[in-house]
Parts: sequence; C-alpha cells; structure tokens
Amino acid sequence: MAEAPWVRFEGAEFRDELTKYKMANHPFATHPFFARIERGEAPKPLVQAWTKQFYPWLASVPIAMAERFANCSWEPANDRYRRMILDQLVEEAGDPKGKEPGHPELWLRFCEGLGVPRAEVQGAALLPSTMVAIDDFLYTNRVNPFYISAAGSSEPPNVELCARLLPAFRRHYGVDDDHLQYYSLHVTADVEHSEWIGQIVAGFANSPEVRKQMWEQMLRGFSLHGLLVDGVLGAAGPPPAPHRAK
Repeated sequence: MAEAPWVRFEGAEFRDELTKYKMANHPFATHPFFARIERGEAPKPLVQAWTKQFYPWLASVPIAMAERFANCSWEPANDRYRRMILDQLVEEAGDPKGKEPGHPELWLRFCEGLGVPRAEVQGAALLPSTMVAIDDFLYTNRVNPFYISAAGSSEPPNVELCARLLPAFRRHYGVDDDHLQYYSLHVTADVEHSEWIGQIVAGFANSPEVRKQMWEQMLRGFSLHGLLVDGVLGAAGPPPAPHRAK
C-alpha cells in the first residue's frame, strides 16, 4: 500500500500533490449542480436560491482573511506571507477608500443581473447548512495556524469554475457582462492568489504532522462547499424541469 501523501511528499512536492488532488476532487470540479449550470439545465429559480445563500459566505471571507492575518505572527520570516494575506483581504473586502468594490458587492451585482434584487439577497434567511458552513469556516481560520487554514483555500479550483460558468451565465441565463464582473475577475485574480497559497503551503509543509493537518483542512473545505450547495438543493425539494436556453 502506498504511503499517504503527507508522508511521501514534502515542501513544493507536497504542495503540488495537494493542489492536484484539490483540482480533481473539489466540489467546484465535481458537484453536478455546477455542471448543470454550465449546460444551462439548472432551473433559474434554483440558481437564484443558491446565489442568495452563497452571498453570506462571500461576506464572511474578508473576516476569515482577517483571522488568518491575525494568526501570521510578527517575525520577519513571515513578512511576505502577511503581505499576501493582507492583499487578498483587501481585495475580498474592497478598497477602504472606495476605489475598488469588494467581492460581496460584485456578487450582489451578479445577483441583480440574474434577476434577484440586492435587498432580497441581503435579507434572505440563512439555511442551517449555510450557517454551519460559515461558522466552521470562520472557526478554522481563527484557531488554526495561517498555513493550515490556507491549505484549505478554494482558489485553484475556483479559477476553473469561474471560467466554466462565465459563458454559461451569459449564454443560458441572460446575465450581461456588466453584471458578470465577479466571474471575469476571478478568472484572473485567483490565479495570483493560488500562487500565494501554494507558496505558503510549500513553505510550511516541513513535517508529516503539519502536512496531515493541511490535507485534512483541504478535505474540510470540500465538505463546507458541498454543504453550501447541498443545503440549497435539499431545501428546494425534487428537481423541477430543466431550464433551457431560448
């Protein structure tokens, strides 16, 4: 029997193995719901319900980044990692001087393009599954070393997901380009963020114990993203007839 990846690999090799597994197995790559959106088969009301639950998750990401930043200690060896985390935090939250909107704002604009008013998104009741996913996401970033929580990040598979869904929302769901900036941005921005996450993982994957924690954090992230989608699907009940592009 082959040894576990956290035993067989270290440093950059472990980072590469972690990323390869993440790209192949993350819900962004494997969940049928996203494949149905890509083909234009997911009913528009179901997609709208999902957008309303994904918004509070996105709104919690800057807080999680702040927790991760707080766990990156002051030592000079960590200076570059603090800058990486801070850069991502500011991009997620939005420029404090108002020059660039944060990702939650871009998501609200996307929802409007999909036919869901922002007040409806912001006032939507959270499903229990959404509450659990957000609570656990914030908890793991609060209690874990920054390099452990970083290992669970979803940036690499999110690049591919956004590249798949960007044309699908335009073609099948009638969202115009002015309301698709969230997706067009992530096709490029998360490439850089993925590189930074990889540098953090490779820089601290120096013992089997740490690498095992990183691997488990990745799997935990899979569960949270799966929970966000499955909760919406469960609340919707049996699937109605597929949406078809006109």
